[in-house]
Amino acid sequence: MLVLAFGAPRLFGLTPYVVTSGSMEPEYPVGSLLYVADTSPELVQAGQAITFYMPGSDSVATHQVRQVDAQARCFYTQGVNNRDQAGNILPDAQPVPYENLIGTPVFCVPMLGWVNRLCTTPPGMYFVLGGLAVVIAVSFALDRLTPPRTR
Repeated sequence: MLVLAFGAPRLFGLTPYVVTSGSMEPEYPVGSLLYVADTSPELVQAGQAITFYMPGSDSVATHQVRQVDAQARCFYTQGVNNRDQAGNILPDAQPVPYENLIGTPVFCVPMLGWVNRLCTTPPGMYFVLGGLAVVIAVSFALDRLTPPRTR
């Protein structure tokens, strides 16, 4: 089932990303797995969420587009849950160049991101592989302890 959740969407052009901050809550809760489709920058409109590489970084973020500047070939974005003391949404400090666009979110599965992180980071992989080894060992032990059936 995990292969289906994490790998199969790639066959349909979707890339999964784990939501690690609350900047887009409640739409994309922390710990969710967000499936993102490739999108042409020219198709993106204000109000739409986009996934992109943060300017000057390898970090990935998903924020809402508040303005598209086609002439400068950039997006002005905001995390809808990033607010000041008065409750106003704070815009991101830097515009996102078109070339930093990864795509647009298609759907989100709450909590599945934590499972993805567990299965794809070293401590979690060791835990999952260890658990799998225990299940296999117990299965073999039970087979040896069970008497053969007679007809």
